[in-house]
Amino acid sequence: MRKKVKKLIQLSLFNDSEFSIQPKVEEVVVDNNKLNNSNVIKNISYDQKEILWNIMQLYNQGRPFDCDMTASKLKFYEYSKKAKYNIPEPKYLFDVFPQSDKIKKIEPLGKLPLEDNSIDSIVIDLPFVISPPNAPSAKSDKKGSMIIFNRFYAYYPVDEMYRSYMHWISEAYRVLKENGTCVFKTQSTISGGVQHNTEEYSYMCAQKVGFTGEDKFYLQAKARLISSGKIKQQQHARKYTSVFWVFKKTLKKKNKNFNYFDLVENMYNEEINRQ
Repeated sequence: MRKKVKKLIQLSLFNDSEFSIQPKVEEVVVDNNKLNNSNVIKNISYDQKEILWNIMQLYNQGRPFDCDMTASKLKFYEYSKKAKYNIPEPKYLFDVFPQSDKIKKIEPLGKLPLEDNSIDSIVIDLPFVISPPNAPSAKSDKKGSMIIFNRFYAYYPVDEMYRSYMHWISEAYRVLKENGTCVFKTQSTISGGVQHNTEEYSYMCAQKVGFTGEDKFYLQAKARLISSGKIKQQQHARKYTSVFWVFKKTLKKKNKNFNYFDLVENMYNEEINRQ
């Protein structure tokens, strides 16, 4: 289908005293059968269901995901007639802390009750909060106090988070068939005045176990919960984005992506030898 749309063109107009930019409107023809800015799949969205839908189309042949091992309250799969995107519920639903009778409980560092090389796709959305369970803010009944902690499981100490990420990425690799897809959602976090780059760490874990990094989507937030308690002076930027990684289980001989571990090692050795 071809249609005419109005496009805003910025024209630069100069005179002796100033530089100004004024708009000019012209009509252009858009062919909806070809990629353009109105129909191309973008790597950024305010809607996580749009991101999941787009990953399904690009990397899962438009099919529903087979498994969600962090299903929790099934928020990804809530159906709404008003929603532009509705994600079908996966066949296999697991969680360490299941919030529905549909979801089967798994152990924090246990195994998924699935055979090796048995599914085509898996979704993982691990916690990123780091806090001891007896922290005053975690036990407080004050409205708005540590809402994120009360809504999701928290890790403590921080090594528990890193260990969990590596474990579940390894498990995903085990149960996926060749060319299977792992959708891994995460975001960097701050704890004890230290920024933990879980987005980059997740990628490193995935590449270490054999995955290739196929794509990266950013979920933007228009607002975030702001700590109302102990932090008086901001030390780091508040995180308003989460990341959806798309990892593929591809045989190494077919893998054309860079192995960044090898690349960094090679480049470092070259630099040392040049000195």
